[in-house]
Amino acid sequence: MRIMIYSLVALMVTSVVAGVVFYGRAARGMEQRIVQARAEVHRFQSQIMLQAALEQAELTVRGYPAAVDPEWFHGDLPTNPLLGPGHPWLGIANDSHSDLEHPVNLTASDHSLAQFWYNPYTGQVRARVPAGVSDAAALGLYNRVNDCNLPDLFESARAVER
Repeated sequence: MRIMIYSLVALMVTSVVAGVVFYGRAARGMEQRIVQARAEVHRFQSQIMLQAALEQAELTVRGYPAAVDPEWFHGDLPTNPLLGPGHPWLGIANDSHSDLEHPVNLTASDHSLAQFWYNPYTGQVRARVPAGVSDAAALGLYNRVNDCNLPDLFESARAVER
């Protein structure tokens, strides 16, 4: 009987240790994906600014490229490691969203929404994030990846409605 109790205690301790190790690995993996997503947004934004300065692409009236040519990246398109496969690469803001600094949908809640959003009128590039367990978690992730400080997950949607 005593051996059985000791065995159960050892099994429980082993399970707790395994859980802690698994959680630590998952957290490190997520942190790496966040860092990579931030780097990709910066790389994308830098290419937009370079193309605007070179003036070799068609520019909007505000001086930013009207479209994004994948050739600018020499076969190494920026990717968003926070989103799974199946999302389009890039969504471009239309005329009615010309003053927005952020997409209407900050989270890629379905596969029709692109990994990245570009506004050719403001020159802003943003990475969408997956929907989180809460709006606050998704907003925090979006702000961190895109180096911004939005107070509300739905601010851009409300700006369009006005």
